[in-house]
Amino acid sequence: PLHLHPPPMTMYSPLPQEDSSSPSQGRTILTRTPSPHVNRKLSTIRNWWLVLIIFVTSLLLMSLSLTSHQAPTHPAIKPIPENHQLADAIFHKVAPKNLEMDLHEEKTRKLLTEGDQHSDNPKQLGLRSCSDSEPVSKVGFMKTHKTASSTVQNILLRYGLNSDWNFVMLSSGSHLGPPSNQYSLTKPFSSAWIETVPWHDMAQDQGYNIFALHTKWDQGEVERVLGSGAKYVTILRDPVDEFESLYNYVHFEETFKMDLEQFSSAYIGGQRPIPRVRDYLGRNQQLWDLGMDKEDINNHEAVERKIKQMDEDFDLVMIAEDFDSSLALLSDVLCWPLVNMTSLKLNARKKSAIEKLSPKSRKILKDWLWADYMLYDYFKKELEQKKKNVWVSKFRRGSC
Repeated sequence: PLHLHPPPMTMYSPLPQEDSSSPSQGRTILTRTPSPHVNRKLSTIRNWWLVLIIFVTSLLLMSLSLTSHQAPTHPAIKPIPENHQLADAIFHKVAPKNLEMDLHEEKTRKLLTEGDQHSDNPKQLGLRSCSDSEPVSKVGFMKTHKTASSTVQNILLRYGLNSDWNFVMLSSGSHLGPPSNQYSLTKPFSSAWIETVPWHDMAQDQGYNIFALHTKWDQGEVERVLGSGAKYVTILRDPVDEFESLYNYVHFEETFKMDLEQFSSAYIGGQRPIPRVRDYLGRNQQLWDLGMDKEDINNHEAVERKIKQMDEDFDLVMIAEDFDSSLALLSDVLCWPLVNMTSLKLNARKKSAIEKLSPKSRKILKDWLWADYMLYDYFKKELEQKKKNVWVSKFRRGSC
């Protein structure tokens, strides 16, 4: 029979094992050396990977640092006061030529005296030596509008900076209003407004020392921020002069289309509705700054209650027209050396920029600002009494 056999299958033989030590196999192994170009490319890739690793590591370390809740021993972020005079001037669109800034420090202020006479002997003026008291390290200053408050603020901030103190302020700006619009002082200050500042953890650990920016005052909320041991101070000014300064500084004429002389007769005399400029500036501004709302600010009984409450809350209410004596008393209340009460004249207009009012207009304005006058007259008398008390208790008893 015929047998058909399939063709034999060809099997692949295994690859010979490379053995560089056996030249008897007769195989030559060639080594391929990379070109210089390839070497440079590989080196560049390795370098970029190294940079990437370092960058990612840095990000991880930064993330861990930011999420840590422990207050740093030496915080890198610290609230530093801005040039608040310049910030206010820019915000209110005041030309630099209308601001008068005396850059020469004044000589030590004339010290308070009995009556109208002055003396250069601090001992005769009853200024305490503070030998038995520590200087005050927490100050709440209610910065009222157009009352020489910028000069007092400058004294406090300068002392605080020299002492490496912490200031109550938002992340930027010169006011302490709602964070959504810090320059609209329509709501009383809330301690919650400063809980998001970058230095909040540091402040929780170290505490705040000075509250001295424009705000709508709330005594309880400020006390919540400063804590115990703080002294509270503010300053008032003759209400007609304060309103004249406010009217021209903030350019009320752009709202009412007339100067203050015309305003007093057309609006006040004519009993026309008078809105608050920017919702927070206007009639009885000093009481408004100190926390009164529009429902109570022209209520006689409410104003009386406010004055009594302020008398309990504030350690000193300064009077702009008696600025020298006010500074001497401020030195006494804070137990700071009198030399620290030297000041620059800040945010003051040139005399030529002050509007001259007729006696009739001043009388109309004084009647209209009766509530601020209740406040001003009360604390003006209080200042006189404090001066007499210092004189009687310290000079006549020879306690100094």
